[in-house]
Amino acid sequence: MLITAPLLAPGFVVGYDMVFVPDLSLRLDLFGVSAAMPRAVPSDVVVAVLDEIAGGQVLNKLVLVAIPLLSGLGMTALWRELRFGGALPGAAAATLYMWNPFVAERLRLGAWALLLGYAALPWLVRSAIRVRRGEGWAGFVLASAACALTASGGVIGLLVGGLMLLWRPWAKQLWLLGAAVLLNGPWLVAGFTHVGLPTDPASVTAFAARNEGYGGTLPTLLTLGGVWNADVVPDSRGEPVSLVIAFAVLLLSLAGIALHWRRSQPIRALSVAAVVATAIALAGVIAPSAFAQLVAHVPGVGLFRDGQRYLGPLVLLEAIGFGAAVCAIAQRVPLKRVVGVTALLLPIAALPGLVAGAGLHVSRYPADWSQAQQALHGRFVPWPFEAYRAPSWNGRRPVLDPMPRYFDQASVVPDELIIGGRRLAGEDPQAAAVASAVRKSIDDGTDPAPVLLQQGIGWIVVDREAGGPLPETMMSGLKREFAGPSVIVYKLDGTPAPQPHPLWRTVVILAAWTVAGATLLAALVSLARRCYSSVHLTGRGRISWDH
Repeated sequence: MLITAPLLAPGFVVGYDMVFVPDLSLRLDLFGVSAAMPRAVPSDVVVAVLDEIAGGQVLNKLVLVAIPLLSGLGMTALWRELRFGGALPGAAAATLYMWNPFVAERLRLGAWALLLGYAALPWLVRSAIRVRRGEGWAGFVLASAACALTASGGVIGLLVGGLMLLWRPWAKQLWLLGAAVLLNGPWLVAGFTHVGLPTDPASVTAFAARNEGYGGTLPTLLTLGGVWNADVVPDSRGEPVSLVIAFAVLLLSLAGIALHWRRSQPIRALSVAAVVATAIALAGVIAPSAFAQLVAHVPGVGLFRDGQRYLGPLVLLEAIGFGAAVCAIAQRVPLKRVVGVTALLLPIAALPGLVAGAGLHVSRYPADWSQAQQALHGRFVPWPFEAYRAPSWNGRRPVLDPMPRYFDQASVVPDELIIGGRRLAGEDPQAAAVASAVRKSIDDGTDPAPVLLQQGIGWIVVDREAGGPLPETMMSGLKREFAGPSVIVYKLDGTPAPQPHPLWRTVVILAAWTVAGATLLAALVSLARRCYSSVHLTGRGRISWDH
């Protein structure tokens, strides 16, 4: 509640990549069947389905609450499974897992789907421990599904789950790794069948982990920070008090890990996962040139350019180690509760900026957007053709342009990013063609309308607050279909060229979705049966639970 309470007021919490709208329409392009890189597969489909039940605003609030809540509950459940200590050390471990720079920075950056996968990690480890004991498998599959909401989260889930099951002696249910891969099928298939432009090698240095005043990039990562965007770093990071507490927590975590290294298989497996995650985060810092070449020439490597987003296993390991160290200290001093409560408050004291949502705020979409939606009847481009906005209705805070999600119709989405004053090339050939035509029009007055029609675009939706020249000053044959205080809808004169997608790719992608859905459904059915069988009525009509 300290994190989310102010964000539960009426309105939408949007910022950077967190974009929830009143009703995200379920369209084919959300499944990954488009020319764009499938960066929001499968999370956008999940949102489009669930907001039909609760509405986009309610779903937005539920996600915000679920991230810290499921993180804390999962860490508590895992702590009980590990049996490293009592309730207060477990609460300290749970607090560190909920309240740390990684969560604060990624929450401010809007990485809600990644953070839901992060919240699933302790559940994944707990279920893997139980699988190794021969208990139910459904929990492992469900936790893997939560991790797979994003591609990077899916990679983390496969890494952690794979190490937990493959650690000697191997678990008997190794088929669960295959099930986890199937759950990641939607983004895997959509990504590897995508035919687009190569990833800009300059993105490696743009997204490289940063030193936040902790004596280098590695110490920054070990104290669970280091995001590439300096604007989302909490103000307290690098201050003397925060620095001292952060290193104290790190030393306690390392001590706790050492205490249980020999006798705890989960600790050893998580240690390997944490080392791999840290190495990924450092790749753009230690070997930027070599990494840039890999990103530019090897398909799929661009997924790792923002390496700091893979720190989840390190955070989980440090949280467990922190709780173990607190437990060891409490056993050796008379004031056990004082030690436990003090340790519980340390993560909060080191990062007060996470109170009230790490700089997130509640906003409302302009009223005329819903009217503009009624006037739009075809594939469109947002105008100006830039990925991010800083609108007044969002307090001039940066946000990924919400129009492609807000409006029902499909769109060509700009994917060029401007970081540190440098424009990074996108990976969607259609978006690149539109961006090139618009820039050419600005430079020499060439009409971009023929290019737009050639790319299957028949409409333009203008964000009036974003500035720049109106499209009617750059091209002819436009008809205003709607004009409001914040948005204008134009229709191009002409017939947009059809943009068919290869049938084989559509079939393969939808097949991957079908298999992933069937795998998830099987896990839900198994879990329901297990819950039903574990409850039985006694002769007196009372309900008891076997587990």
